[in-house]
Amino acid sequence: MAARHRNSKTTIVDIAAASGVSITTVSRILNHKPDVAETTRQRVLHVMDEIGFAPQSAWRQIRSGRSGLIGVHVPQDFNPPNLHVIMSAALGVEDAGYSINIITRTLNDADLLGIFRSREVDGIILSEVLTDDRRPGLLRDHGYPFVMIGHRFDNTGLSFVDVDVDHAIETAIDHLVGLGHRSVALLTFDPVIREERYGFTTWALNAYEQACHRYGLAPLPCLGGLTIEEMSAAARCMLDSHPGITAVVAPQEVSVVALLRAVQERGMRIPDDLSVIAMLGEMPSELATPPLTTVAFPADELGSVAARMLLDRLADSGSSAEQAWIKSVLTVRGSTAAPRNANT
Repeated sequence: MAARHRNSKTTIVDIAAASGVSITTVSRILNHKPDVAETTRQRVLHVMDEIGFAPQSAWRQIRSGRSGLIGVHVPQDFNPPNLHVIMSAALGVEDAGYSINIITRTLNDADLLGIFRSREVDGIILSEVLTDDRRPGLLRDHGYPFVMIGHRFDNTGLSFVDVDVDHAIETAIDHLVGLGHRSVALLTFDPVIREERYGFTTWALNAYEQACHRYGLAPLPCLGGLTIEEMSAAARCMLDSHPGITAVVAPQEVSVVALLRAVQERGMRIPDDLSVIAMLGEMPSELATPPLTTVAFPADELGSVAARMLLDRLADSGSSAEQAWIKSVLTVRGSTAAPRNANT
């Protein structure tokens, strides 16, 4: 075949003529349709490469059979999407030539497998993980690359990165007990929503109860709903039902906002009347009045580690499962202090 000059205006009509195939065949190859003979596919790809029909990035996708997209599944059943996690994951994969495809709808088994079979993504990051989440097992059994942000009860053979919730809650309780608090509540989501058990809240509750047991404290878990209105109602009930509470740990943004609202409504002052520890990023914590003591939620690190793990699995499909825990750091600000009566 004679050498051809590259022409930015080349069309699939030219490709079809040069390859000796129909326009329909070229179209099917470009759209990754399976019913084209491999010898024909390779001949057409060779002609396209010679002529320079598309940008080089598109060639790599056509030749490799990859989409160049990493999926992030963020089902909207428990939390609004954590944009810091998603942005960090996006930055992590872009250096490797991938882009992020954010999927927020609920996916049944056929939908999830279909995303891979139709080449919508090359790999996927799963977030908002349930304690018995079906998605990881399904993808593992079909050999599709994925990483979880979060973990299940059974994580055999599964790759994940997660915040060390046990360490975060224990660190918060240690700090409050060290200040003299003996009545410490936890304000969080009910871990069971629509008959599904959410992992993060389940682990937080378990860690809180263990920490209370270690210090001989009576556990005072207060569970709210997903909306700010439902969580505010739970915060009001907590403060009214347990007037002796001197400190609260709030591990979600919604629970923090709801608690601050309930405190303000009752004319209480932080930390004079109530110490508060939140699980938030640095910026929202500094914007509160007073600034909030936090066990920081490591959103940026979760996203970047998940991206790196998934890229490793895409590069080596036979690699063993990797599991990573990220510890939160306690930052003491103005929302915690010794209780007025250390014997409360």
